[in-house]
Amino acid sequence: MPNETPSDRMLARRYRLHTQVGRGGMGTVWQAFDEVLGRDVAVKEVILPHGLTDEERDLQHRRTFREARTAARLAHPGVVTVYDVVEEDGRPWIVMELIKADSLDRVIKGQGTLDFRRAAKIGGQMISALHAAHEAGVLHRDVKPSNVLLAAGDRAVLTDFGIATSTGDATLTATGLVMGSPAYIAPERARGKVAGPASDLWSLGITLYAMVEGRSPYERPEPMASLIAIITDEVPASEKSGPLRQVIEGLLDKDPETRLTTHEAGRMLDEIARDGKISGEYARPVALRSEPAADPAPTTAERVPATGLGMLGDPTTASRSSGNRMTGLIVGAIVLVTVMIVGGIALANSFNGDEEGAKPPVSTATETPSATPSDTRTPTQQPSQTPSATASAQTPPTGFRLYQDPTGYSMFVPDDFGAPDRQSLEAHFFDGAGGVRVQIGQTSDPGDSAIEDWNDNEPNHSGFNGYQLLGIEPTGDGLPVPSADGVASADWEFTFTGNAGGPMRALNRGFIMGDMGYAILVMAPADTWDQTMKKLEPLYASFKGK
Repeated sequence: MPNETPSDRMLARRYRLHTQVGRGGMGTVWQAFDEVLGRDVAVKEVILPHGLTDEERDLQHRRTFREARTAARLAHPGVVTVYDVVEEDGRPWIVMELIKADSLDRVIKGQGTLDFRRAAKIGGQMISALHAAHEAGVLHRDVKPSNVLLAAGDRAVLTDFGIATSTGDATLTATGLVMGSPAYIAPERARGKVAGPASDLWSLGITLYAMVEGRSPYERPEPMASLIAIITDEVPASEKSGPLRQVIEGLLDKDPETRLTTHEAGRMLDEIARDGKISGEYARPVALRSEPAADPAPTTAERVPATGLGMLGDPTTASRSSGNRMTGLIVGAIVLVTVMIVGGIALANSFNGDEEGAKPPVSTATETPSATPSDTRTPTQQPSQTPSATASAQTPPTGFRLYQDPTGYSMFVPDDFGAPDRQSLEAHFFDGAGGVRVQIGQTSDPGDSAIEDWNDNEPNHSGFNGYQLLGIEPTGDGLPVPSADGVASADWEFTFTGNAGGPMRALNRGFIMGDMGYAILVMAPADTWDQTMKKLEPLYASFKGK
């Protein structure tokens, strides 16, 4: 454990602070001595971010007192015990059980990854603690390796209910702060929906993955990139998890309704820890995700910035909250959101984490660093300027099928594109193996000029490694909406580096059709770009708005 900054300060005329044993975004933890009961304790000094108004500061103080009340209700060997909470210097201090142990995060970094049986043993204790918390009506909302202490004998203790919420408690995120660690947040929370017990189980699944692989699969250089990856990307298969993989995949089901429950996951973890395998008696069928074939290529093309060009939540709300006219339509508008790191992540004035009805803004993502692609601009292969005779609204050409979105639009889609991954008002299509990704976004509140919005938002391109602008231009005769001046339709083209280090190319076409705004984003390997655009001609030519 860290041993820093000695102090002899007396807190509340009872707790003598000695040394710092931990520090995070939301405060500092001290080893202290309770002069009244004569025992060592841990004291959490809550440190609030700079720049808060008096009202916001008061809300955060109330949240901290709620944390103490929440944790004090839990009596479980896998949860740190809270003894007291005091107020001094105008802020709260939480007094709790002192556990002399390293965090799971430090163990992984210092000793390396864990074998799957040891990970299952630790995970089983964590799920037992979470079950007890959920039974008491308490959600943790920040389960991650740094919030798990490993004491002697691998006793796992879940700590820092600093952003925990209790069923029935009013939310304290009215200021727009969303708390939690982005690489561990469940997809429903990333979308701004209400958290539930299943959200903690998702975070446990990521923690199990980190135990055997060393890091979260959604860890990115930028917080917003992690959130978008969680929403748009599937988790890569763990090579070291053995039978634990089935538990991890079951916990990382993006639908909280079909995610493994605490009982199911707990039984499976117990069996793995005890026998090194899962018996058929307890293992319910869990669809193991096929990453390469039907997913956003395991290469990068696919799992890259579905990212920056992916709209989170309701695009109509996104356009208004971002302050840009047509950006709401743009599955592709790469609009940076004000991000403030507080403990985990606080997305200031963007969306209210667990408040029902809160909707996040259009965002950007960042890819894992990799080589920057070299690119010599060549004229873009434009989709056919007139629909082919067979590409009518009713009869798809050979190799295509008619796709009708539940929201009302339709288009021809290549047969080798799987069923779409629908996320709110977006549809994401991936080809089988070529690394091509197509995203369709929409809004009922389009702005005045497509090309103006592209030009306004182009500087905010940090979501793509090795980004190189190819151009922002009117669509011209290109379908589905020709536009000579770029007002009704415009193209934003660029290159970037994919996850596997290869050069990728993207075309984001925004257009207005009727009363709706749409965007078709295509991303594909640069070396097959012309073939990709030729192949997708019927898609553009056949697109019909609702």
